Amino acid sequence: MSIDRSSFLSPLIGEPWAWQSRNCWDFACHVQRELFSRELPRVAVPVGFSERWVLEAIAGHPERALWREAPQGPGGLVTAADGALVLMARLRFPAHIGVWMQPEARVIHCDGKTGVAFETVLALRQMGWKKLSFFEPR
Repeated sequence: MSIDRSSFLSPLIGEPWAWQSRNCWDFACHVQRELFSRELPRVAVPVGFSERWVLEAIAGHPERALWREAPQGPGGLVTAADGALVLMARLRFPAHIGVWMQPEARVIHCDGKTGVAFETVLALRQMGWKKLSFFEPR
């Protein structure tokens, strides 16, 4: 049974973020499961986690081997498939994750400041996420 995309996405936008129940990874897993029928592993996020912990968790997680980085088109054009995971970095190393929604040309993600947001690549870059990497399942 296919879920209606807009009925799923619309109520999420602006939903408050709480690390205990919906950190960026858990949220990406939820979107992957509901819209793309992909089960991703849960990651236990410790109380009082640091950005360093996030960097290390992303860099060393075995799930990364199951995804390949999608090449970008001319001028940084996003060519990734619908449902690609989007790793976001302020500088060099990713510290945040979202899901690429190709038909809408936006990334859905959640964080402590805005809750669940549905943003363009340009808006993410303007918010300081200077390096975006898109990963598709192998």
